[in-house]
Amino acid sequence: MIVDEVLFYTARLEELHHFYRSTLGMTVSAVDPVKQAFTVQAGETKLIFKQWNAEVSQGGYDTEPFYHFALMIPQNRFKEAKQWAASRVTLSSDGKRDEAYSINWDSHSLYFEDPAGNIVELIAHHPLNNEQEHTFSVADILRVCEIGLVSEDVSATVNELQEAGLSRWGEGSDTFSPVGDRNGLFIVVKKERVWFFSEQKAQIFPLEAAIREVGRFQL
Repeated sequence: MIVDEVLFYTARLEELHHFYRSTLGMTVSAVDPVKQAFTVQAGETKLIFKQWNAEVSQGGYDTEPFYHFALMIPQNRFKEAKQWAASRVTLSSDGKRDEAYSINWDSHSLYFEDPAGNIVELIAHHPLNNEQEHTFSVADILRVCEIGLVSEDVSATVNELQEAGLSRWGEGSDTFSPVGDRNGLFIVVKKERVWFFSEQKAQIFPLEAAIREVGRFQL
């Protein structure tokens, strides 16, 4: 599953624009004054942030929108990527460590939050053949490879994604279920579940995603 484009809403458009352009050094478009949005080029994925406003937020939301997403990095460059990230942001911790290794996925991850509270993950999937031999830089971010999708009913949401042509990946539960493959995943979680390496409880906010050879989702 390849994520060609994902759109998130934010109440902190200018702060995020500065963060992704200046703090992380990513390729970022100017803010479009008509669309009230800007695009971050995250490898082969267009990561779009759009202004959250009254028209969008009529659903009775209590908080500003925030999301979880992951950026894939070369499988052999996690240590360098961690040094790169730590020089720019404060890494999130679970109280004991600021990185995680998944035995089931054979992957290393680190987490940090952007100014809007989005939970950003850098992940290296070691079984993938995407290694790089040069020093890690922001240009080595390969794509958005995880999109957190919050639901009142995880099983029903997973079924809808499967009907659209996607496959469940690995083991899941009624509170957490990945859908897709190593290259791209919807991480379907139950509302109020605490995000990994965070104190934030998952909340439902609208998002859009374009999945290669599958189609566009408005979720």
